[in-house]
Amino acid sequence: MNNSTLPYWLSLMVVLAASYGGWKWYQVEQFQKAQAVGGIEFKGPPLDEFELTERSGLPFRSSEMLGKVWVTTFFFATCPGNCERLNSSIKYLNSLEELKDVTWVSITVDPDTDTLPELQKYADRFQADSKRWLFCRADFAYVKRVGVEVMKQPVTWKGHNEMAVVIGKSGKIRGMYDASRISQAEKLRELLVECLAEETTPAASTEATKAQTEEQPAA
Repeated sequence: MNNSTLPYWLSLMVVLAASYGGWKWYQVEQFQKAQAVGGIEFKGPPLDEFELTERSGLPFRSSEMLGKVWVTTFFFATCPGNCERLNSSIKYLNSLEELKDVTWVSITVDPDTDTLPELQKYADRFQADSKRWLFCRADFAYVKRVGVEVMKQPVTWKGHNEMAVVIGKSGKIRGMYDASRISQAEKLRELLVECLAEETTPAASTEATKAQTEEQPAA
């Protein structure tokens, strides 16, 4: 490289560095915007309880889970890599005898593609027990609210993390772990065992019984 071309190459390197820095800044800004809470996307009262549609076509109501230990995750059926690892981990945890009383609730962040028949096909791939591993959907705006307001998770269209959110028998979040990572999945297992061993609070037991009674048809 001769002295006459040195300024040119230095200038080019500065431009490339600036372009790369600008691109990374743009990515961060877009990510932060995507995770923002509030605005017109969150019209209506805050969500404490929610209702989704399970692959069977039956409703899933969070209020009916009082007194039980359950885990929510977000995914979409056409996700190429991360969701496969996440759901393979759930399949393993779901097979453990010590966790047989845990309910897993997988919620799609691509409801337009993940219709009920598609969710059924996806569940079949993992041989998911229809009573213990649920695959649910709803309008995306509603799913986003469930993710952000209830599960405290960033949810965007076909965007999610691999966090498994543990809800204890009282209906409160007890913890969350990246279930796609072996070390985190083990901590998740330990927390679930701990939650299962806890006694159901009287309030939770009463509410659960009330919800079940209201679902029964009058004689």
